[in-house]
Amino acid sequence: MGLEHGYMEDIIVHPEYQGQGIGVDLVKELLRESERFGIGIVSVTYETNKTNFYTKCGFTTGSGGVWKSST
Repeated sequence: MGLEHGYMEDIIVHPEYQGQGIGVDLVKELLRESERFGIGIVSVTYETNKTNFYTKCGFTTGSGGVWKSST
């Protein structure tokens, strides 16, 4: 596909289902798909109170988050 950079907007799980690992699983699956398509960098925009969630998903923090493929 020729894509090198991907972007996610804040991923939200319905409040009734939060805390069950669904969001982390979803984001990690999106990152696996990114690698599968050769996307080496994924950035995400999210509210600051979600920093721990995106760190748990593998992102580094700044004013947003950036995930880089290990391959």
